[in-house]
Amino acid sequence: MFLDLKIENVVTSDSQWSDSDVASYKAKKDNIAIRLEEYLLNGNNLLDAEKIQQSVFPETEIDVFISHSHNDEEQAIRIALSLEKIGLKPFVDSCVWGYADELLQKIDNKFCIPSGWENYSYALRNRTTTNVHLILNAALQQMIHRSELFVFLGTESSIKIDEYMSDTERLSSPWIFSELMFARNVKRTERKQLQYEMSMESYRKLEEAAFDSKHVEFRYLLPQSTYSMDYEQFKKWLSSYTLPDDSDFIGRISGLHHVDKLYTELGVDAKLLEAPRMQLRNYTV
Repeated sequence: MFLDLKIENVVTSDSQWSDSDVASYKAKKDNIAIRLEEYLLNGNNLLDAEKIQQSVFPETEIDVFISHSHNDEEQAIRIALSLEKIGLKPFVDSCVWGYADELLQKIDNKFCIPSGWENYSYALRNRTTTNVHLILNAALQQMIHRSELFVFLGTESSIKIDEYMSDTERLSSPWIFSELMFARNVKRTERKQLQYEMSMESYRKLEEAAFDSKHVEFRYLLPQSTYSMDYEQFKKWLSSYTLPDDSDFIGRISGLHHVDKLYTELGVDAKLLEAPRMQLRNYTV
């Protein structure tokens, strides 16, 4: 992960994405829940985070990890759809933890009622709950590590203000707490570089097609612990992008260049943004 960003004052607003678009995205991501359920309900499989990662989350490319509360799922999906439109590969965290309770009940029904019993075994239920939560949490942390940008949606649903100390923010979700703590402490990586085999002339043309030199002006907050941006400013950044009429590869390169503009507006050290987004392989004629 290269950078973590908190989007402040996120509110439900008019969006180019319809309820039907959101439903389609949910249906597509339900495949993750299905794969996860099938893996964990197979008594022959191991409760191993790495194996679950390989079996349930085979996608290797994640550009943006979106952390949000349960009540903000549709808003998170609309943001994910907008990120996909500019060529990026987002991941919405509720694709994992949103099914945790339902999944645990199915696991408990299968493994936690001893022969001859009518009710769950307290000891077995504690074991399954602890293991499943830890494994799902480990899988989420691996997804965060593999992403470049971690985005947390700060809304009234995710943060509660302590009634005694108005300046103290308290998280209402243990999943969010874990994700934020991991994002704060995880080792930072360099920005993504995409590898492509081509001649230098083709590379120059591709860069010209993918990179838009226009500079977008924002105001932003810069807390000491993390980067922060107001939701309206974040929406302006999203809407300022024009998708090139070309291949998916160029679209993703262009999307990553657009993410660099976001980093610049957040005040990221320019030296950290010097590396090119595309790494050329040896090309022979």
